[in-house]
Amino acid sequence: MSQSAGDWNRFDELVGSLREDDLSDDQSAELQHLLDSKPGARRRFAELMQLTAMLSDDAPSGSSAAIPFASPKLARKQANPWNRPVAAMALAVCATILLIVFWPGDPDRQAESLATELLDEGVAVVTQSYDARWSGQTQLAMGSSVSPGKVTLESGLIQLEFYRGAVLVVEGPAELEFISADRLICHRGRLRARVPPQAEGFTVLSPNVELVDLGTEFGMDVASDGSASVHVFDGKVELYKSGTHRALATRLEFGENESAVIEADGEIVQSQDAAVDFVSTSKLSELSGMRDAARLRQWQVGQSQKSNDPRVVLHYGFAKEEPSGRMLQSHLDQRGKRDGAIIGCRWTEGRWPGKDALEFKHPGDRIRLQIPGQYDSLTYSAWVRIDGLDRPFIALMLTNGYEVGEAHWQMRDDGRLLLGVKTPDGHVAYDSKPILNIRHLGRWTHLATVYDSRARKVSHFINGNRVGSSPIQTENFKLRFGETEIGNWGTPMEYSPQKIRNFNGKIDELTLFDAALSQAEIQSLYQSGRP
Repeated sequence: MSQSAGDWNRFDELVGSLREDDLSDDQSAELQHLLDSKPGARRRFAELMQLTAMLSDDAPSGSSAAIPFASPKLARKQANPWNRPVAAMALAVCATILLIVFWPGDPDRQAESLATELLDEGVAVVTQSYDARWSGQTQLAMGSSVSPGKVTLESGLIQLEFYRGAVLVVEGPAELEFISADRLICHRGRLRARVPPQAEGFTVLSPNVELVDLGTEFGMDVASDGSASVHVFDGKVELYKSGTHRALATRLEFGENESAVIEADGEIVQSQDAAVDFVSTSKLSELSGMRDAARLRQWQVGQSQKSNDPRVVLHYGFAKEEPSGRMLQSHLDQRGKRDGAIIGCRWTEGRWPGKDALEFKHPGDRIRLQIPGQYDSLTYSAWVRIDGLDRPFIALMLTNGYEVGEAHWQMRDDGRLLLGVKTPDGHVAYDSKPILNIRHLGRWTHLATVYDSRARKVSHFINGNRVGSSPIQTENFKLRFGETEIGNWGTPMEYSPQKIRNFNGKIDELTLFDAALSQAEIQSLYQSGRP
């Protein structure tokens, strides 16, 4: 018997003794040690305790129905089910363990961590990005929430939508300091702002001038020496000399098609110079559209290479090809064509304009498919837009049930990636760090998990970066699928306390490899598919 099998048998015996109210102090300490140290032990404990409680509640008095996972001692006492006080105690312990399973870590920090995940401290959001390159630790991408602080845009263009309603297009190089939802410091750089009436009073400061918008559209260009130019395209702005209390500063007002120059010493004078070529939101959209079309063509070329990769077991590019659109076409040649049946999901726009994706919103939404064969190693890869981490377990790709050799690829509501594997010795969970959070919601994200039987480890990746690695806990055995679902769980196990696991969001590419891809290959999948 393997050491792992022996550990699980001993674990089940200890749980059985707890259920019989026959656990000594030494055994209690041993059980606690296993719960703290053995991967998957807490989840297995919760499942065993909940299953026993359900069966004891359902069984008639004097029933001799067998209780799965029972200890040998309990099996001999089936005619005398465990008493209600012990059941109540075990359920209380089970509830505590379930909280630990669903929210791991130091209990004293759980409330703080939860608040950190759920609160958005940002003042603006990045809604367009064109060839943007950043310096420093802050790297803003499409969909990023921007918190107060400094950022440096080395080159490229971004569009910012402030929470008060102002919309800015910023051209690099630029150094910005975000103060609040209606206040920004531009230390250097060029920006164009459109400020609707709801955001009137939006203020941009530079080293030598303070600009207060009165409901308008304006451009501002700030040089590294503090000098600047301002051009009003529509409406009015007020200018004040920086470093002076506004009530004491001279107020200068500029209207439509008027310009001002701010000298390095802070003097403000009207200018007759033509406006600098500030990039507008429409121009940025045009540039982004051209870029996205080119990226889509590049991605389409790469699809043929992926389809010809002998390691690919399954590849969906998510293209609405057949008339009804209710079959997901597998982009493999005839050696392994495995189309999927679309149930409930609706077609929508994917990572780029012109790219298709499927949206999963309802508990019944799913894709059903059949994957034959057995596998030593696997790599899962998917492009997803997560709209909510709203269930304890969230399905990415799950087998119809959960039998020996089957693997479940999922997310957790605390932001972990999870590969659960049913082994001959029981369930083993391989988790990443809790990294998915509010900053990932609504953004296209690349997820990958590698089950490497040769290296004896399971690794998780988000956007090409490794976010967790765990040693494989069992002896080598084959993985298999059979009937499988994307985005849902077809036939939940009766004892599972979380039967509803539907995915909430969009998927527009999914690939399964029968090999363990390297970190460099995972990074390449991310780079070749990133929007």
